[in-house]
Amino acid sequence: MTSNWKAILGVILIYIFGCFSGVICTSIFLHHKIIEFLQHPAVVLSAALEKRLTGNLGLDANQKEQVHEYFLDNLQHRKELQKQIQPQVQALNQQTIQRIAAILRPDQTELFQQNVDKFRAHLGANAFSPTTGNLSSPQIQPDTPATNSGAATPPAPR
Repeated sequence: MTSNWKAILGVILIYIFGCFSGVICTSIFLHHKIIEFLQHPAVVLSAALEKRLTGNLGLDANQKEQVHEYFLDNLQHRKELQKQIQPQVQALNQQTIQRIAAILRPDQTELFQQNVDKFRAHLGANAFSPTTGNLSSPQIQPDTPATNSGAATPPAPR
């Protein structure tokens, strides 16, 4: 092998190793960012919003601190508002589930109940599942007997 081929092979190997190390470093970085977002989505979104809205303003340290406090205050107020409306959201979601169940055939209702249970088990406490301790929710009971005749027309809004 001549020295030209050795040099070309060396450059190619360096390029390939550089690509691999770049992919590995990027995946590690993104993994950490995704984990951080999944653990604290509101805080991460608030920080991103804060940076986007004020990043190019040239704020001094005092201004940055005040802006940061305002965003934290906003985040706290939003959490309190979410707690206030959560029961209404849960009731609305439960009503939606009941309305869907009302137009399903018995075999569809059973599968739908399984889907809802899987969703609740997967997500834990959320708008569809008020408590994490009681994942076995009451079974879906259609408001009317399930027939195929009503499948084309949704029930009237309540």
